[in-house]
Amino acid sequence: MKTRVVYGFAALMILLSSTACGQTEPAPDNQASAPKTPEPVVLTVYQQAEISDEDFQLLFVEPVKKKYPYIDLKLVRLDKGVTLDNLVISGEVPDILTPPHSGVLELSQKDILFDIAPLVKQANLDLNRFDPVTIDAVRSDKGELWALPYAMQFNALYYNKDLFDKFGVEYPKDGMTWDEAIELGKKMIRNEGGIQYRGLDPVSSYILSFPFSLTYVDAKTNKASFNNEQWKKVLELTQSILTIPGNELKSTEPGAATQGNLFIKEKNVAMLASTNLMAQIGSAATGINWDIAQYPSYKEKPNISGKLDTHNLAISKTSKHKEEAIKVLEVVTSDEVQLLSARKTARMSPLKNPEMQKQFGAEVPYLQGKNIQAIFKSTVSPGPIYSPFEVDGKKIAQAKVRELLAGNVDINTALRQADEEINKMLETKK
Repeated sequence: MKTRVVYGFAALMILLSSTACGQTEPAPDNQASAPKTPEPVVLTVYQQAEISDEDFQLLFVEPVKKKYPYIDLKLVRLDKGVTLDNLVISGEVPDILTPPHSGVLELSQKDILFDIAPLVKQANLDLNRFDPVTIDAVRSDKGELWALPYAMQFNALYYNKDLFDKFGVEYPKDGMTWDEAIELGKKMIRNEGGIQYRGLDPVSSYILSFPFSLTYVDAKTNKASFNNEQWKKVLELTQSILTIPGNELKSTEPGAATQGNLFIKEKNVAMLASTNLMAQIGSAATGINWDIAQYPSYKEKPNISGKLDTHNLAISKTSKHKEEAIKVLEVVTSDEVQLLSARKTARMSPLKNPEMQKQFGAEVPYLQGKNIQAIFKSTVSPGPIYSPFEVDGKKIAQAKVRELLAGNVDINTALRQADEEINKMLETKK
């Protein structure tokens, strides 16, 4: 009997104790345990690589908003009054930058970038999805990861089908060497009805140098690197094309965009060997009956169309929203958005996924029926390391090349004088 009383008393005390605990510490309900909705964030994106408002909405704004509704993106365009240097001085560096491969090192040396590897790991981004050369190109020699690639440049040989039909000459073929392309171009050079028809426009010695991965300034020594045998070979090819009577370069300031406009508007160029001008040529309101062939090769560089040239996404060191910014990089480099980019905007993806190549341009009306796979028959040489003064060196060297094409200097003199002027410029920069 005594035992039963003690047992009953103990049970009562346990019951009362648990009831009291339930009264003083109520269990949290589902609403209290739900994660908080993140505060809205506006991230600024600085436009360095060319991108239209429509493509920015398609590849950046809309997919980011779909996955992360609280993140808004604002594009800051490069303009006369809006330069990155000005933004740095004013303390308004954008959250996300879009440098080409050639500009990544300069930004890192200006202390604008930082190693995003920890953020990439935190976001579980798989770098093995990328072509290894594209990731190597945005790493420092110490292994720091400055950016992620979201598109790759490519070269192609664009040609005017109507001109070839008009003059009864066979269309360009994939796999041509430069010698073969020059001979084909010569067949198209003529003056008819007061119109001078040019056979082949290679745009500039700069683009022709891509397969050799050349630079104007050595990044390790910060000395001129123009006066050498490889650059000589490039200038010899440039001169051999652009001094053919009737095939001289019309524009005094050669550039892919400028020559692309002449190819479209004047319709007097049979072949244009250039970078990705598909959107410019294909969507031109004036219309042009065009197609592409594989970019011509140097004999010693078969099927090498250029050098690695990526468009990248980097996060600024001063951004107050680094964790949100890495989410933007995650979305834009995702398989879903990359496939969308390849299908709808004809951008070459840095991802290894073969679907990017198979479906390239599938939803671009002006690419239907074109020899699109020609661009995938070539590969690229490794991207060089660029000096922060590469652009300055390029301006000097290109001015000297124009003197060469005008017949004012010979090749050896052009190379020597350009090196001397570049080195003088570098001394002032130091």
